[in-house]
Amino acid sequence: MKTLIFFLTIFLFFNFNLKSQTITEPMSNLNIVNSQYVKDDLTKFLQKNTEYPLEALKKKIQGDVIFLINIDKNGKIDNVNIVSSSFDILTSNSLASINKLKNEWSPYKEIGMPVSKSPLIVFRYRYYINTQPPEYRKRAEKFVKKQKYEKALKYCNLAIKENQFDSELFELRSKIKRMLGDSDGANLDSEQSDRLENEIISVVDVISMIRKENRVETRTKRRVVY
Repeated sequence: MKTLIFFLTIFLFFNFNLKSQTITEPMSNLNIVNSQYVKDDLTKFLQKNTEYPLEALKKKIQGDVIFLINIDKNGKIDNVNIVSSSFDILTSNSLASINKLKNEWSPYKEIGMPVSKSPLIVFRYRYYINTQPPEYRKRAEKFVKKQKYEKALKYCNLAIKENQFDSELFELRSKIKRMLGDSDGANLDSEQSDRLENEIISVVDVISMIRKENRVETRTKRRVVY
């Protein structure tokens, strides 16, 4: 039931934003400049400041936490809301990382004017027992180079099932579908890629690998902590 509610929430959120943009003015015509965290690369900062909670590992808890943050036209966060979360322990852990951010941002701009906007920050917690994270994307890209598009599509689908927040995966699948003659599917994936790119400001992967001897290795993409 939690999984169903999660996907329904994301579906309604993205569709609401897409419709609201279509009613006013196409995004491509607004000459939008995205907000930037002034102090550091946002995703790198959150990754190095987020560790997998030990209690969550002991209970074999994983899932996604999605926050909606409002960045006002002065480059300040004036509100942080939880859109969806799998477990409270992951929510509080992610929020603690967000609270470490300095409130210094370059604001979003439309037609050169600062505007208030509410992007998403996504934390993805995943653990793996006696195995490495799957490399579906690499396999998909390998088969694209070999022009084996059916196999490339298979692994791209698996990659998207594992991470539906990655705009580059949808763009990759769009190209694969176009090579397979599926123009409608390619267009839909390209639109979803653009939507994710516009709506999500950061995706933070927090990964833990549990070994046979019960030694826990916790890492983000660029850091390993024993």
